[in-house]
Amino acid sequence: MIICVTPEDMARDRAPKFDGRLVELFGDRNLPWDGPSGHLVNQRAADANPPHFHEADQYQLFIAGEGRVGGHAVAPGSVHYADGFSGYGPIVAAPEGCSYLTLRAAHDTSSHKLPEEAALAQGRKGRQHMGAFDLSDGRQPGVETLFERADGVATYQVDAAPGAAVSQPPVVGASYWVVMKGEALVDGHPCPARTCLWVGQGEARPAMTAGPEGVTLAVLCFAPRDSQAARGARTWLEAAPA
Repeated sequence: MIICVTPEDMARDRAPKFDGRLVELFGDRNLPWDGPSGHLVNQRAADANPPHFHEADQYQLFIAGEGRVGGHAVAPGSVHYADGFSGYGPIVAAPEGCSYLTLRAAHDTSSHKLPEEAALAQGRKGRQHMGAFDLSDGRQPGVETLFERADGVATYQVDAAPGAAVSQPPVVGASYWVVMKGEALVDGHPCPARTCLWVGQGEARPAMTAGPEGVTLAVLCFAPRDSQAARGARTWLEAAPA
């Protein structure tokens, strides 16, 4: 399954929820389905998001404003990854607010407060990573690794010169491709900054070339489904009483 959501799609087809603070991009929180789950969060300074965890692996990619995740400062280009059941936060926006994409490989609407619901994690706390994409001018074309793990969890920055083919990083499982700067042509269709493309596990990636000003892409990769299942089973058994 390949899904592409452009800023034009967001403006035309996606109705903001929760007083304009959330825009669904992939799937619907009220309708479980066998596909990805992703939304845009527009967080105001007054709306601090307290420490919590989700049951699914996820990325949060910051696209506007500033703030912090726990003790880490974030700005456009910052990315945070958390394994399912791994607590993080709070997310606190600067006075002007901040916006970020929350992206998961499967439908999941869970949110468990910390420390109140810590026991629900059953000892399955996992990995977290923080990184930042370089959105400065004059970068050389190619693929840069922000972080990479043996099970396929990885984040890459891909830069391409005007009109050039977009390089392909070594993606193993499902992935999101987000246009951070410039424009990409996906199967010939123009996709400006903030376009978000989902490529399911095992799907052939569409042909991508850079637009007239070049392009910078964030590639956010998940572990394959069997690796995620094995990790969950292993940590569950480790947490079980003898």
